[in-house]
Parts: sequence; C-alpha cells; structure tokens
Amino acid sequence: MVCAGTMAGAVAGLVLAGYGDATAPVLIGTDAPFPAYTYLDADGVITGFERDVMDEVCVRAVLDCRWKMAVFGELVPGVMAGRFDIVLGGIAVTDERRLQVDFTQSYHSTDPEEWYIGHANAPMPSLALTAVQSGTVHEAHLQRLGYRHVGFATEAEVLAALAGGTTDLALGPFQSRADIQSFMVENGLDYLYSDLIPDDGVAMAVCKGNPLLDSLDAALDAMRADGTLAALEFRWFE
Repeated sequence: MVCAGTMAGAVAGLVLAGYGDATAPVLIGTDAPFPAYTYLDADGVITGFERDVMDEVCVRAVLDCRWKMAVFGELVPGVMAGRFDIVLGGIAVTDERRLQVDFTQSYHSTDPEEWYIGHANAPMPSLALTAVQSGTVHEAHLQRLGYRHVGFATEAEVLAALAGGTTDLALGPFQSRADIQSFMVENGLDYLYSDLIPDDGVAMAVCKGNPLLDSLDAALDAMRADGTLAALEFRWFE
C-alpha cells in the first residue's frame, strides 16, 4: 500500500503520483545538526553531503524537491504518516527501521564504534544516566541494553543536559564531529566509553510501497556508475 504523500500547496492526504512530473512537488524531511551529512550554513541554508546527493538525485529523477526541517525523531514517523515523501539526514539502515519504511540503497558507510562523552569521573554506561537524541540508533541501543537514559528531541538539548549535570553521559555521533570538539573542551568533557552499534550504512527512506523508491535507486545507481557519489564523498569526508 502506498502511503499518502505530502505535496506543497495540495490537499492533505492526496496520494503522490507521477513522480517524474516536475509539477508534483516532493517534500524532503531532514534534521540538520550533523556535519558533514546535513547542517545549516551561515545563511541558514541546509547543506552538506546528503544535501548534494539529494539535489543530484532530484535532477536525475526529474523531481521538484522541496525541503522541510524537522527534529530527527519525527523523520521516520513523518514519512510513514505521509508528512514527507523522503527523509534523510544521517539515517542509518537497521533491521528495526526496515520494518517501518523502505530504504534506498546505501550511499555512505558508517563506523560502528560510537562514543559516550562525559566528565572524567562519570560512571560507566551500565550505571550512568545517559542523554541521547530520540529516534536514533543510539537510543535504540540503550533501550536494548536496558541502560538508564533520557531522550531529547535535539542534539543541542542532549549536550546541554550533559553540560548542565542533568545526566552523567551523552551517547551520539560525536567522534568524527569537529563541531563538537570546542564544546567538549569548554565543558571539560572527554570520550570515555565506546560501544559497537552496527548498521547497514546511510540511506534515504520512503514509506512502505512508495513507487518513488525505484526512481531514487536508479538515480543513485547512475551516480555511482559515473563517479558522482565518489566525488561527493571525497569532497565532504576526505
């Protein structure tokens, strides 16, 4: 069953059809605090690796793409409910999420080692209260382990809770993030413990049965074949 898509200026609940028709807007949902995947530049414009990938896919698939910001925990539920046609933004492909949405092919691999950050005297994760962003693989990991944690809508709230002493630790995609380093130095934080949280890479998600998936994968196939994906990865991650 194809879910109801969201089209700018259209009646809510209208099922998207004719995805190759540039007159039918396609609404892309993302959260953008994650350099180099997606983030806001100095002018408040969504930028990053996945912005470039999605823009190229939109050109090749002849899609009229419109962007909308949302907190990360709203992305998968939002595409399931038809609020968005596509969601992306560092969304890791996992078996749990495959039960909820359809994923494109993966276009970026991830490091399975994820880190807890905190002050030097913080207890180990099994004894700590950990701040985590809601809807992430990190939250799912803590739930599976049965560790005490509190979820926040945004990464900024996660970091504020840790800095303010509300929690002992924070778990998130921090290790490769240059934008987190100054925050950690200013607040006397360090990388304390790590866990392996494997996934099947980063991809776009659409609702179950959405025929748009074929067009997205075809565009990604072409970008992989002609070297465009490799060039974008080199630009943002090398």
